[in-house]
Amino acid sequence: MTPTKTRAAIAGVYEHPTRFAPDKSEWLLMAEACRGAIQDAGLRPEQIDAFFTSATAPEGGWLGACASVMAADYLNIHPRFIDETDVGGASFGYYVNRAVMGIEAGLFKCALIAYGATTKSLGVNVGTVRYDDLTGQRISPMPDAFEQVYGTTVTSFMGLLTQRYMHDYGLTSEQLAHVAVTMREHAALNPDAAHRKPLTVEDVLSSPVIASPLHKFDCCIISDGAAALLVVHRDLLPECAKPPVWLAGFGESIMHHEGGLGDWAAESREMVRRACRQAFDMAGVGPADIDTAMIYDAFTVNVVIDLEGAGFCGVGDGGAFVADGQLKLDGGSLPTNPDGGGLSSNHPGRRGIFLFVEATRQLRGEADGRQVPGAETAMCTATGAAFLARRGSAAHILTR
Repeated sequence: MTPTKTRAAIAGVYEHPTRFAPDKSEWLLMAEACRGAIQDAGLRPEQIDAFFTSATAPEGGWLGACASVMAADYLNIHPRFIDETDVGGASFGYYVNRAVMGIEAGLFKCALIAYGATTKSLGVNVGTVRYDDLTGQRISPMPDAFEQVYGTTVTSFMGLLTQRYMHDYGLTSEQLAHVAVTMREHAALNPDAAHRKPLTVEDVLSSPVIASPLHKFDCCIISDGAAALLVVHRDLLPECAKPPVWLAGFGESIMHHEGGLGDWAAESREMVRRACRQAFDMAGVGPADIDTAMIYDAFTVNVVIDLEGAGFCGVGDGGAFVADGQLKLDGGSLPTNPDGGGLSSNHPGRRGIFLFVEATRQLRGEADGRQVPGAETAMCTATGAAFLARRGSAAHILTR
């Protein structure tokens, strides 16, 4: 099925090759990524009339309050539209949605979406508790009054969700390990990936338990990094240096725990399903039309939930789907995260923007040794959380 197209397309992308840059600030990394994306598009900085970047991050180490205004100053750009909506790891998916909507509404024609973080250099353990160096106050992504007092972290809550998924659907640690192993195989083909050393299922299962049943290699890595992309109106495409990657459809959805009640595992999948269904319906395609997927893999279980929610496999079948090799570049029905994802390539903190960079490279045929042959349609899915049962999801269909 041929996807429909909006009037918005990705014209330029850039991913900073660094994974550890103790000599650079997050501002500089982001600026270098912006320069790369602008050059990739063949456009000029003065053409940028909208700007989106990450808002305040409670873990610290990122751009801080008024991020969009401060970053625009640092970059010396003068957009007439800015946004720093905070939906955790899904934020950059929401920015792409806003960019498309703004272009369709005639508010602007050239949107710069950018991110930079020195998380590894600063020693930030993403999703855990930190203390402000000056005030001594806790800095945490969790609501203090009702959850943080019990020592909760993003990782511990994901462990709980995984336990529930295993109980309800028979998911196993060995099946999850196949996700990590596949991402590492793909990372070995990416010269910029942080971790390229071969990994086996046994390696994953014998690695330390971080939040039962999640092992070390079930959890994303921590790195520095930056990326940027330009979303433009089709009227600007004749000026661009590269062929467009069209944003054919998008969707978004949220969930919350309604006073502590509900089935978090099933509701997480349902949230993804709603976002993906919106994206599929807008683009006029379905799961069978997707050639490659970029799934935000903060944890291996996220991949399983998103696969089931998007409809690439049945409910409860995600574990068997990944263990059967369906995510692999070599022979899989749905090559997923060819760059190695957050589990092996990079994870500065809010990795959603990197999904669009890799999808664009794949659809342009620029992914070199990790290229999905003949890729024409890609899907990106991302989930962000401010506690396990308060989450947002974004989904996108991209086509060349």
